Amino acid sequence: MLKSKVYIFVFIIACNSQIFSQHKKDILTLITTVKNTTEKTKKLLLLDSLSNEISKMQSNDFDFYKKNYAKYTNQYIALAKTLDSIDLAAFETSKFTYHYLNIIGKPDSAHIIINNIIRDSNSIKKRVNLAHLYVKRAGASYQTDHLENAIKDYSRAEKIYHQTGDSIYEADAIYFNGQATERLGKLGQAVLKYQDANKLYAKLKDTAYVAFSGLAVSGIFSQLYLLEKSFEERQKIRKLLNSQKHKDYIALSELYINDARDFVKKKEYIKEEQAYLKALELLKTKTKEARDLFRIRSYLSEYYANQNQLVKAKKYLDTLEQSPNLVTNSFDRIFYLKALSRFKKADKKYKEAIAAFEEEINIFKKSGDIRGQVALEKELYECYKKINNKTAALAHLDRYTVLKDSIYSLTRSNSVIYYKTLYETEKRDNKIAIQEASINILEEKDKAKRNLLIFGGIGLSLVFLCVYLFRNRTLLMRNKLLQQSFLQELLQTQERISKRISKDLHDSVGQSLLLIKNRTLQNDDKQTAEIVDGVINEVRSISRSLHPFKLDELGLTVTLQSSVEMIDDSYDIFISAEIDNIDKVFDQDKEINIYRLVQESFNNILKHSNARSAEIKVINKDNNVEIIITDNGKGFDVIQEKTSMSKIGLKTLSERSKYLKANFKIFSEINQGTTLVFNIPKYG
Repeated sequence: MLKSKVYIFVFIIACNSQIFSQHKKDILTLITTVKNTTEKTKKLLLLDSLSNEISKMQSNDFDFYKKNYAKYTNQYIALAKTLDSIDLAAFETSKFTYHYLNIIGKPDSAHIIINNIIRDSNSIKKRVNLAHLYVKRAGASYQTDHLENAIKDYSRAEKIYHQTGDSIYEADAIYFNGQATERLGKLGQAVLKYQDANKLYAKLKDTAYVAFSGLAVSGIFSQLYLLEKSFEERQKIRKLLNSQKHKDYIALSELYINDARDFVKKKEYIKEEQAYLKALELLKTKTKEARDLFRIRSYLSEYYANQNQLVKAKKYLDTLEQSPNLVTNSFDRIFYLKALSRFKKADKKYKEAIAAFEEEINIFKKSGDIRGQVALEKELYECYKKINNKTAALAHLDRYTVLKDSIYSLTRSNSVIYYKTLYETEKRDNKIAIQEASINILEEKDKAKRNLLIFGGIGLSLVFLCVYLFRNRTLLMRNKLLQQSFLQELLQTQERISKRISKDLHDSVGQSLLLIKNRTLQNDDKQTAEIVDGVINEVRSISRSLHPFKLDELGLTVTLQSSVEMIDDSYDIFISAEIDNIDKVFDQDKEINIYRLVQESFNNILKHSNARSAEIKVINKDNNVEIIITDNGKGFDVIQEKTSMSKIGLKTLSERSKYLKANFKIFSEINQGTTLVFNIPKYG
C-alpha cells in the first residue's frame, strides 16, 4: 500500500516536471518569435503574451523568471510608448512594479520606471491608470522611507480615484496614506485617514479591510497607551470577522499580533507568547504568504530572545534566514534586524548586536521615526555598557533621555491626557445626560404650557407661509413644465418638418435632377451632367442630414456606427467606437432623439474642441443605456458654460435629454478634454 502511494507521488512529480519543461520550451519558442517579428503592433501583442507566460514561471523556475521577466516587460513598455499607446504602457508599468516592490525588493528601480511613464502623464487618457502609477510610486517611496513623497502621491491618487468613482482604489489609497502618515508620527491625521478608509470599505462591504483599517485605529490607541480602548476596538473587529462565513485568517492573525503588542505593555508576557503563537498557527494553516509568516516569526524570535529562551529564539531566527529575498529587502529587513539584534544581545555577542541595532536605528532615522529610535538608543546604551565603552554608552544614554523626554513627556503625556480626558468625559457626560434627562422632562412639561400659545401662533404663521411658498412653487413648476413641454414639442415638430423636407428632396427634387442628368447625357453634354451629378450628391447629403433614413431601414445601432464612420472619414479627427446593440430598445421618437444627441455632440466637438481624437461608447445595461462621448480637445469651464445662455448646442442636448428622461452630465477642464455622459432609462 505504501509502495503504491510512493509510485503515485513519483508519477505526479514526473508529470509536473514534464509540464513545466514543456512550458519553458514554449516560452523559449515565443522568445524566438518575438525576436524575429518586425511588425510593431504584432510584436507588442507577442510581448504581452510572453510577459504573462514568464510571470507564471516565478514559482517553478525563479532564476529563469528573474532573468527574463523584467527584460521583456521593459521591451513591451518601450514599444507601447513608441506606438503612442501610453495608456497600455502605463497599465503595464503599474503591474510591473509589483515585481520590483514585492518580489525582488528593488523600490529604487520601481521609482525609475514609474517616473519614465509619469513624465507623459498628459498623454494618459484613462486617468485611473495615472492614479495606479501614483500609488505604486508612493509604495516605492514608502519602502525607501521617503514618507512625505509617499503621502503626496497617495493624495494625488485619492483625488483621481474619487473623480473616476473607483471607490475601492480610493479606499486603498486613503488607507495607505494613513500608514505613511502614522509612520511620520502624525497620529491625529492618520486616525482621520483610517476612519475615512473604514467608511468606504464598509460601504463596499469589504470586511477584511474594514478589519485592517479598524486595526490601524486600534494600533494608534495602543501607541497612546489607551490599552482598554485599543482592546475594545479589536473586540469589535474580532466579532465582525467571526460572523463571516468565510474567515479571513490573515486579518484574524493581525488581531492576535496587536493583542500581543499590548500584552507586553501590560507586562503580561505569557499572554504575549500565546497571542503570537495563535497568530502563527492561523497563518501556517490557512495562508502561504511568505511575508506575513516572516513578520510573525521575527516577533516570536524577538520575544524569546527577550525572555532569554535562546534555543527557541534561534529556531525562529533560522527560519527568517531561509528567506534571503525578504532579509535583504529594504522594507522587510527591519523585522529581521529586530530578531537578530535581540538574539545577539541575549547571546551576549554584544558587538554583533550593536551592528544590528545601529543598522536598525539608521532605518528609523532615515524615515524620521523618533518613536522607533527610543527603545533602540536604550538597547545600544546597554550593549556598549557591557563591553565597557563608557563614552559611547553615555552618548546613547543621553540621546535616549532626550528622545524619551520629547516623546513620552510631550507627545505621549499630552496625547494620553487629551484622549483619556475626551474618553472619560464622554462616559461621564453620558451618565450626567441620563440623570438630567428626567429633570428636563419635568421642566419641559411646565415650559410646554407657557410656550403653547407662543409656538401655536408661530406654527400657524408657518403654516400660512408654507401654503404661500407651496403655491408659488407649484406655479413655478407648472410654468417650467409648460416651457419644457413647449421646447420638446418644438423639437418633435422640427423633426417632423425635417423628415418631410428630407423626403421631398429625395423623392421629388432628387428624381427631377436625375431626369435632367439623363437628358444631358442623351444630348452628350457631359459637363452639364457632372454639374447636375454634384447637385444630386449635395441634395442627398442635405436630405440625410435632415433625416437619417437608415434609422428606419437598418436600426439605431448601424445608424450610429455609420454616422461615426462618416465623421471619421470626412474630418481630420480619429474616432474610436464601442457600440452595443440597442435596436428595438426604444420607440421611434426616442431613437431619433438619441441619434440627434450623438450627432449634435460630435458637431460641438468638430466646431469648438480642436480635438485630434474622440471616443464614443454605447453600453446596453439592464435598466438603461449609457452613452459616453469623450474628446481630447481644449475643454472648457463647465460652471461658466452652464450659466451662459449663449451655448445653444449644450441647451439643445439638455432639452433632448429631458425629453428622453435621461441623466446628462458634463465633465471638462481647460486643456483636459471633455466627456459627455447620457444615462437613458429603458422604461421611462
